[in-house]
Amino acid sequence: MIEEAIARGPHVSATAPDAIAYFQSEIEQKVAAGQAKVVLWDDIKDNFPPQLKISPLALVPHKSRLFRAILDLSFRLRLQSGGFIPSVNETSEKTAPQAACEQLGHVLRRIIHAFAEADEDAKIFMAKFDIKDGFWRMDCAEGEEWNFAYVMPQEEGQPVRLVVPTSLQMGWIESPPYFCAASETGRDVAEDYVETPIGSRPVHKFEIYTKGDSAYQDLPPTATGEMKYLVEVYVDDFISLAIPTSQEQLDHVARGVLQGIHDVFPANDDDSMDAIALKKLLKEDGKWMLEKDLLGFMFDGDEKTLWLEEPKRLALLQILKNWLRTSNRSDRGIPFDEFYSVICRIRHAFTSVPAGMGLLSHCNDVIRLNPRFVFLQRNKNLYNSISAIRTFLRETAAMPTKCRQLVLGHPHFIGIKDASSFGVGGVVVGEKDEVVPTVFRLEWPQEIRDALISFNNPDGSITNSDLEMAGLLSLVAGNGRNLPRLTPQTCRLVQ
Repeated sequence: MIEEAIARGPHVSATAPDAIAYFQSEIEQKVAAGQAKVVLWDDIKDNFPPQLKISPLALVPHKSRLFRAILDLSFRLRLQSGGFIPSVNETSEKTAPQAACEQLGHVLRRIIHAFAEADEDAKIFMAKFDIKDGFWRMDCAEGEEWNFAYVMPQEEGQPVRLVVPTSLQMGWIESPPYFCAASETGRDVAEDYVETPIGSRPVHKFEIYTKGDSAYQDLPPTATGEMKYLVEVYVDDFISLAIPTSQEQLDHVARGVLQGIHDVFPANDDDSMDAIALKKLLKEDGKWMLEKDLLGFMFDGDEKTLWLEEPKRLALLQILKNWLRTSNRSDRGIPFDEFYSVICRIRHAFTSVPAGMGLLSHCNDVIRLNPRFVFLQRNKNLYNSISAIRTFLRETAAMPTKCRQLVLGHPHFIGIKDASSFGVGGVVVGEKDEVVPTVFRLEWPQEIRDALISFNNPDGSITNSDLEMAGLLSLVAGNGRNLPRLTPQTCRLVQ
């Protein structure tokens, strides 16, 4: 089985001359850093380690460098005998802690809540720090690294070499929870450091990259006012928010976060090889600013608003434009995988535009059917939804959403209601606002009763759910004081 896996070798994407040249340069750096070793197959083939498994390596184009190496640890090799070699992921016993990964879905919401709860005149400063080659900083247990071996891409005719990474690999099913457990620990340590007295932390070597923005310079050097802060981590992104009264307070938070990271991911004397990505610091990611990209959204710490970052928004607009343009051709459909992927991205984008979620109803109907292709020209409602979604996305940059609009605050009024075929009634009391406790009851006009669907009137136009919604509209719109007149038009409006 090992011999057949070696004979198959890397993915074709890793065998092009430019890919080979790039990979050899990268693996030299990994070997020098102690994150991988290279062995000749001939040296171990007669007595190879029992954990040895061979997976295919692929090299895919990347936005910030020529290629990204991806080890396919889900690959099942079909043997000449007709059987299969189970993948590394299939044979892995899950032992990593899962709680850290479960936090990922809450990070963006917590940041939005922090913005929503801030005072209107507060200024929220943001900084973020990225872990360079995160998974590569998690060492395998001795001997287990042979599970991640792969054939080194090289020119034909050379002896077969195996690359054996000594660190966790991106394609392994257990890498994310193990890494997130480490990064969450770094966040906890950082928070402990930030809780220490202002000025008690030593100066950090990367602290200089957090200063310099004009808003930072406008703050007084020192002050005794209260500081509010939040430290979050999303996989390898450490995110800091602060409402300071002085530069000293921002420096203190930066030192705490930077030192907390280095306590878990050790520093390197060579700044370019440090665990904290110097390249991102040079791009001013770590600089305290009032406007910054966090988790795909641009946040404004002065206005407390957010909107989808420009590259993501333009990419979605172009995709939707192509969908609408090609819908004129009856033979042209959207592959379901593409449709599903884009709708998921749109759903995430509508985090900042919750009103847009209603436009996804017809998209969700199509996803439930799971067709091979999606044809907009055969579904007018879906076509209109896609067109409206594109309009919403186009307007988001011009009209950023207030974070406060995305968070449910404590209610001003509290009420209950119930509806039947005879009428609607309920109770309203004040909570934040004062209001005389009110009990109301309204009898439906005869024209509404006559339009209600029932066993005796199956062709009616109003359902009991419409009556419930009309009652809810009365409760909300009237606030117990000026209840609107209920008509068939009101019920149809709610419907």
